[in-house]
Amino acid sequence: MSAIHTLTKEVKLLQKIALLREGAVLLLQRSGNEQSRPGCWDLPGGNSEWPLDTHKGFGQHKKDLVREVREETGIELLPESFAQNDLVYFETFFQPDAQMFSIICGWKGVLSADFAPDQVRLSDEHTAFAWVKPSELAEYDFGGSRGEFLAEIITRATQAGVQ
Repeated sequence: MSAIHTLTKEVKLLQKIALLREGAVLLLQRSGNEQSRPGCWDLPGGNSEWPLDTHKGFGQHKKDLVREVREETGIELLPESFAQNDLVYFETFFQPDAQMFSIICGWKGVLSADFAPDQVRLSDEHTAFAWVKPSELAEYDFGGSRGEFLAEIITRATQAGVQ
């Protein structure tokens, strides 16, 4: 994975996806040595990277999300499987101390019923995974106010039609 985690020195695009299977969402537990929200629960995804070839930049955000999901879970998704209505969360956030502007996108993804839940293969960024029903979310620590957006992505994804 590249060391580049921002689009520019001042702008970052963070993408997360609520992967749903038979009414449950996939959660990943962050490693205890992560800088942000160590040991907390998370959704697959991460920061988009500036494309090396600017002519390949169109749709790069979907390719970045697919890459992150593959790296973190071993799950193969196709960039073209995401439609605009699968974007269930879009917010911006400014960190004055770091002078960093973040764009946060939350997606909904539906895995087929033939996907075996134990097929998840974790990267070293995570220590555990769980398939969780929306009614069980309160039992999981997303990192307090810093992770509230994750619960919101899950809520919007599970309310956005049939899973």
